[in-house]
Amino acid sequence: MKQFIKNTTTFFLLALIPLVLLTVGYLYYDPFQVLRSYRDYSNQYVISNRDYISTETFINNNDKQNYNSFIFGSSRTLGFKPSSWVKYLPKGAQPFSFDASGESIYGIYKKIKFLDSLHIKPENALIILCRDDAFAHDGNHEGHIFIKDPKTSGESALRFQLKFYKAYFNIKFLFCFYAYTFTRHYHPYMNGFIEKRKVAYDTITNGIILTDLNKELMQNTDRYYTTRADIFYERTGERKDSISRINKKHLYMLTEVKRILEKNKTNYKVVLSPLYEQIKFNDADLSLLKTLFGNRLYDFSGKNSFTDVKSNYYETNHFRPNVGDSIFQIIYK
Repeated sequence: MKQFIKNTTTFFLLALIPLVLLTVGYLYYDPFQVLRSYRDYSNQYVISNRDYISTETFINNNDKQNYNSFIFGSSRTLGFKPSSWVKYLPKGAQPFSFDASGESIYGIYKKIKFLDSLHIKPENALIILCRDDAFAHDGNHEGHIFIKDPKTSGESALRFQLKFYKAYFNIKFLFCFYAYTFTRHYHPYMNGFIEKRKVAYDTITNGIILTDLNKELMQNTDRYYTTRADIFYERTGERKDSISRINKKHLYMLTEVKRILEKNKTNYKVVLSPLYEQIKFNDADLSLLKTLFGNRLYDFSGKNSFTDVKSNYYETNHFRPNVGDSIFQIIYK
């Protein structure tokens, strides 16, 4: 019996060694950059949680910057550069891009409530709603890339951290992460785990800069789109979303967003994204948004002069800053 216990204990301790070593690696490398605070989150090679980056950048800088103007929305907000937006705002505006990957109205609502809890009164706000993301969720995301920072969601910080710790132990992630960490060579099998492109974040405004793609476009625009001909699929003209996506929870959050902004006398505008897909917002959803926001709502969904032009897009998911600049001219005319 003593020998059995000894053998079992030895086996158990040996089995723990890989777990301990991998955990030490997790603590040392902080692959998702959620264990420690960083001044600059640019050029990470692990696909990151943008919600966390935005929230932590705001918290780290606000005492010094005194932000008073905010852009809310998904990664499509990269088309609305804070440095361009500020040209249309009153003197003294301090813009901040408070965006998140795949942002939903839940995330926007939580961020605006978070600011309100800090007694921050936004003077200006730009809310970007995307047909495919804005109303896809009425609660927190589950995936580690999309889950909300607990400082804004109000949910468990431990649960938040466990999401990343669990994601780290995905066998494919471990292989991709350490293969790239030790060799610094990207391979196609790393797609979905390792960020091939260089993505920079302005350390003050939190604006997104697609460094590699901008450089490629600047060098040869025609070649950029020729090499991506298979990405830019042919569209058949404008279609309308057949699904009404705004439910009662969404409506409550939209109403609260409006209430808080109007309580603070915020000059806010709501923009429906011009997506490459050329699918118009559902009629019922559009009618509801028009009733709620009136002339503060600007609809660029569907087929229009922006969505017709392929060169207005980095790929089929993200439009370029020239589109945002043109929209600024329209909504602030």
